[in-house]
Amino acid sequence: MENKNNEVIAPEEKHWARRAHLSTLITYPLSLLPFPFSFEVLGAFVFPFVIWLSRNKSSYSASQALEAMYLQAILSFGYIGFGSAFSDDRVLLVFSYAFMGFLHLVLLGFGVFRTTLGKPHHYPFSFFPLLFSNNSTKQNWDSLKKQFSDKVEFNEYKSFMEKIDSHKLTIEKEVKQLNEVNLQSLGNEFLHSLSDLRVRLAEEPLSYKKAKQYINYFPETTSKILSQYNRVSKDPQLATENEKRKTELNQLLHEVIKTTEQVRGKLKADETLNLDVEITAMKKNIEFGGY
Repeated sequence: MENKNNEVIAPEEKHWARRAHLSTLITYPLSLLPFPFSFEVLGAFVFPFVIWLSRNKSSYSASQALEAMYLQAILSFGYIGFGSAFSDDRVLLVFSYAFMGFLHLVLLGFGVFRTTLGKPHHYPFSFFPLLFSNNSTKQNWDSLKKQFSDKVEFNEYKSFMEKIDSHKLTIEKEVKQLNEVNLQSLGNEFLHSLSDLRVRLAEEPLSYKKAKQYINYFPETTSKILSQYNRVSKDPQLATENEKRKTELNQLLHEVIKTTEQVRGKLKADETLNLDVEITAMKKNIEFGGY
């Protein structure tokens, strides 16, 4: 099975990813234990965390375990919050818990379905993968330098990695200011893809040359477009034009995510591919009217 970035996902990776998501269901049998429900909900957080610890941190299953941890965090805050707010009203308490259970099953269903297909899955407003990927990709530059025979090449590689980090921070800031949930979701998906690409470049430093044109163009351009969109979307006099811009930004983010995932998948592939030609063609297809 291949995911949408053309990277083959091993059956074992899909199994562990699915197990990580399904482990959040342990919340309910734990609720039968004679302990405060808040402790039991938080206790279920341990299971996806253990799966994440046991897997290669750059693997598909590890990234999905982080998503499962985020889902469990949502459940924990929801159940504990409702339990505190409606502790004196049994009817509202039951309805709020039923709502959380329904929301859990809906979100979990999407997660299990996509991991069964071997596709990356991100829950709404997910931040766990970004939080942990930043920590897991800190580099020991002295160790990486040994992989380069040319000091100039190493300095160029380091510069590209720092450029990705800088643009990620800017893009993350702009994504938070987007006024549409769908656009925010796409922006976060792009950030996840960019983080995954950075992990790949950290694991295989010498492959950075294949992604030079992408790094020089896409992160910075996407950052600028998001900044410009946020600025003009706040002007009520441009409401009609902004509806068009919203549609165009939606399409653009889909294209950028697709390109990012293709680059990451092809960096791993053994076959020789001219990424620069493909990226140039993609750039010509990305035209953002009004900017």
